Parts: sequence; structure tokens; C-alpha cells
Amino acid sequence: MTRRLLLSLLLVSVSVGVFARRGSPESRLKTIKRFVVPAGPKSLRFSPDGKFVAVDCLYGHQVVFLDASTYERIGKVDVGGEPVECSFAPDASHLWVTLYNKREVLEIEAPSGRIVHRIQVGTVPKVVEVSPDGKWVYVANWDSGSLTVIDAQRLTVVRAFKVGRIPRGIAFTHDGKWAYLAIMGDTHVLKLDVAGGHRVVGKIYVGITPRHLAITPDDRFLYVSNNLANRITKVDLTLGKAVAELGVGKMPRTIALSPDGRRLYVCNYGSGTLGVLNLDTFQVEHNYKTRVHPIGVTASPDGRQVWVSSYRTSTIQVFQVEQ
Repeated sequence: MTRRLLLSLLLVSVSVGVFARRGSPESRLKTIKRFVVPAGPKSLRFSPDGKFVAVDCLYGHQVVFLDASTYERIGKVDVGGEPVECSFAPDASHLWVTLYNKREVLEIEAPSGRIVHRIQVGTVPKVVEVSPDGKWVYVANWDSGSLTVIDAQRLTVVRAFKVGRIPRGIAFTHDGKWAYLAIMGDTHVLKLDVAGGHRVVGKIYVGITPRHLAITPDDRFLYVSNNLANRITKVDLTLGKAVAELGVGKMPRTIALSPDGRRLYVCNYGSGTLGVLNLDTFQVEHNYKTRVHPIGVTASPDGRQVWVSSYRTSTIQVFQVEQ
């Protein structure tokens, strides 16, 4: 990175913080529940309606559905492999799940757990993401270095193509026009034209090991967790470039935005903490202790809860958000 770019990022980061400190309310998290699930909860997602949470139990070879209010199990399915990541259809009726040790992605009825379809994808599929309109399912295949595009209505693969070494994080803009793909084995995020044939139309430098992505509700900013760099990178999507970076805990992995787009929750895998970033000031607001190696995080649609999974201890920790 050049001296000029470093100075530019520093100036933007400082200016954003100074501008937004005015009236930025602080939020705090309080642990309200801890419980154990089947072995190795690798990732978890709130349903879009906020009624339940899906948990991918990697080593237990199960996906479980938990009531978001009572924490009781309301559905489960043995998937015959290692479920690693998931994404809900917009109406919460189905969940798409990747199997880490197989070249498969599953469509599962939610929350009953009934497997509806199995679709072949690339080698070691990781992140899966459903487009906001529910038409497309994108799957990042680690070992294949490829992206698979599935037509969610016809249940067919419409495109599969090479994108680079170790593709991982995927995020759609909320208008559904664009998608972004983190190339973890490199230093950039790819921009894809969803309506224009799922073509790569741009590349944004974000630094080493970009892992997970999150886009603000107004589609203005993209946040990137840089795993080995121990930082979060902020990208201005209007400008198409990184504009700030912030050091966080060790090995930041999964990230999740609060529904209002004002907080970013960060699993600091190496530090054993959940970081809370105030995005108005672009500063670390708090770090909360979790079980060892927090790996998955999801925020409730109403913004009142944050759930964190630690797959070394098979534990789910539920935080209540307090203003």
C-alpha cells in the first residue's frame, strides 16, 4: 500500500469519526442466555421474520432450528455431511445450506427441517447467499476457486465460473442489482452485475485475507473482515474504493450489521471476543468476552438480540442489546 493511500485512509477515518460523534448513542450488550447445541455450531442466521434461528452444526452433521424467544428446538435435520454456512429465502420458508465436505448445497424447508433439494456445486462450498428477491443463490467454492449461480425457482445451476483463489464472503446490495465476493486468498473484492448475467464488472482492493462481507441498508458502504490483518475495512460503494480501516481483535471472522446499519458486530476468533463497532464514528465501542473461538454471529431483525456461536465448545451465547 502506498504512503498516499495510507494517508488518505487515515484522513477519511478521522474525519468520519469527528463528524459523526455528535449525538451517537452508545449501545451495550448483556448476556441473557448460554446453551449447548450439537457439536460444532459453525454459523447461524436469524430468519427474516425474526421468529427462529438456524444453526449449522458442522461436526454434528445437523442443522437445527431454534425458537428465537424460548430457545427451544423446533426442528432439526441430519444432512449427511458437514453444514458450514446458510442463508434464508426472503420469506423465511426455506434455508439454503452448504456442505463443507461434499460438493452440495441443500434447500431445506424451514423450520421443519425437511430436505427439499440437493444441488451439485464446486469443491468445498463455503458461503451461500440468497438474493433479496429470492431469485438467485450464490455459492462460493473454496477449493474450486469458483462461484456457482443457482436459479432458485428452477433449481438449476445457470452459471459456474472461476473467480480466484479461496472465494468466500458474499453480499448482495439490497436493491438486488449488484453482488460482491471476497477473494480470501488475495487482496480484493469482486463486483458482479446480477441482472447482467452475473458477470464480474469490477475489482476493489481491500487488503489481505478478506473473509466476510456486510452491506449497509442504504447500499452505500461495504464492510470487510480482514482475517490475518486483524482489521475491518470500509468500502464506499459509490466511489468503488476502500476509504478507511480499523484495527480490531485477533482474526476477525464473521461480521453482522445491526438492522439500522449503525453497529457492526465482529467475531474476533483469536481474541475470544465479540467486538461492537460504532459505524457513525468508525471506532470500537466495546469488546465482550465469549466462549473460546467465536465463529458465527447474527443480529435479530428488530435489533434487540445478537447471537454468537463458538464451535469449539458447541455453545450459543445470546446478548440483549441495551441503549
